[in-house]
Amino acid sequence: MKQKKTILFCALLALLAAVAGAGVQEDFAAANRLYEEGKFAAALPLYLGISRQVTNWKVLFNIGNCHYKLENFLSAKIYYLQARKLRRFDPAISKNIAMVDRHFPAVAPPAKPDFVTRSLQVLESKLSLNTLSAMLLLALLLLNISFFLLLIRGRNKKILYAAAFSLLLILALGAYHISRVAALGQSGSAMIMEENSLLRSGPGEDNTVLFKVDPGLEVRIIDRYRDWVQVSASAQIAGWIEKKRLVLI
Repeated sequence: MKQKKTILFCALLALLAAVAGAGVQEDFAAANRLYEEGKFAAALPLYLGISRQVTNWKVLFNIGNCHYKLENFLSAKIYYLQARKLRRFDPAISKNIAMVDRHFPAVAPPAKPDFVTRSLQVLESKLSLNTLSAMLLLALLLLNISFFLLLIRGRNKKILYAAAFSLLLILALGAYHISRVAALGQSGSAMIMEENSLLRSGPGEDNTVLFKVDPGLEVRIIDRYRDWVQVSASAQIAGWIEKKRLVLI
């Protein structure tokens, strides 16, 4: 009886997931139709509703496009940066970020990453989380097959090597998968949102003002202290700023 209830419960969950997925697809298609018709204000709420249900770079990119068409340039850049976080080096996203930057005064180009950081970013752009999850499942399957063969054939050098390789691969892929998932939930960058924002030499209004920065400036987060964040926009522009003056990406 318990087993039957469990099967019914799993079937119900699968059905609900399928219904929810179908609803998202319908909303996305409807939003795309409105966008193509030039009804950006009507398409925007649909895209925003989808973004609360799924994490998808294309949805964020389209939200940015709607904001840009409606001349909400700060909001447009926020969503373009969020889309870039999920899909680095996409030429369309980079082009639109450059396009929206023309509407902000003196936006400094972000500091270029070093070789190791850029290599990791290229790897992330080529290897999606779904692909990484599939590789992890294949490594687990290989490990299970290796253990099964060990039980049937006994100690065999090739099978032992295969099992050891599978275990190391699982550990490496698992650690990388965890770091990628954790990175999605953290903000390593931000954007200045308020006029007359000041970068100071330390956390607190008693510290020396170093720079005055404008809305639309993209910054990298270095450290945090209570309601203050240490940020860097370039090798020359860095300091502490109140968190409320930023939007985290």
